[in-house]
Amino acid sequence: MIVTQGVSILENDLSKNEPESVRKNLEILKENMHELQLGSTYPDYDKNAYDLYQDHFWDPDTDNNFSKDNSWYLAYSIPDTGESQIRKFSALARYEWQRGNYKQATFYLGEAMHYFGDIDTPYHPANVTAVDSAGHVKFETFAEERKEQYKINTAGCKTNEDFYADILKNKDFNAWSKEYARGFAKTGKSIYYSHASMSHSWDDWDYAAKVTLANSQKGTAGYIYRFLHDVSEGNDPSVGKNVKELVAYISTSGEKDAGTDDYMYLGIKTKDGKTQEWEM
Repeated sequence: MIVTQGVSILENDLSKNEPESVRKNLEILKENMHELQLGSTYPDYDKNAYDLYQDHFWDPDTDNNFSKDNSWYLAYSIPDTGESQIRKFSALARYEWQRGNYKQATFYLGEAMHYFGDIDTPYHPANVTAVDSAGHVKFETFAEERKEQYKINTAGCKTNEDFYADILKNKDFNAWSKEYARGFAKTGKSIYYSHASMSHSWDDWDYAAKVTLANSQKGTAGYIYRFLHDVSEGNDPSVGKNVKELVAYISTSGEKDAGTDDYMYLGIKTKDGKTQEWEM
């Protein structure tokens, strides 16, 4: 529901002054709506994902997921967070979009928006897992059963007004993305303590679900708006930046007779001329 409404909100809010390239890319996104929806659910079912969904959590005040912040977790900590996964999958989406692979790009964007939706909800930014509280699953079930009541159709302004205009101000995508997510996550975390824990009433939960699901829809619309502007303008956030994480994947799907028993080689040449190579 959230990604579908996010696109609908953006379409409703689109100013008549938006560049034609943005409008065209929005139409391409809508043509691939099914992929966006599939991508938005995939992280919960990915067989290669972390067993405890560690990367679906992010405390905006500590910048950690529960594997670093919760005392009961005794295994090794996971550095990936809901926030870092948003940036990771939006980068993959941008890469594929700029090469015309719109179907795959839209799927990746859907994955990014899954993590964005997670860190907007009360329990994920508070790092409260199903182990910590039965309320985690109960609240999500409560919200899921009533989600139609919480739909919104606009962010409250057109794309040439404050909310959307602010989204385009910071040209450093990674810095913008993190702080944009932080704002919504802080609201979600605050609402956990004020309205969404197991000690709160059904009316409190209704308020919590109404606010956080509205924020998820509005925030998704804004994030997609930024994505469409970046791909329309050819912006690459990695240019001239110090990169702390490199995301790479190798596909053999286009190679004749390539199979899972084939060797694959990956090499990286750094600025100082040194080369690192791996065999898989």
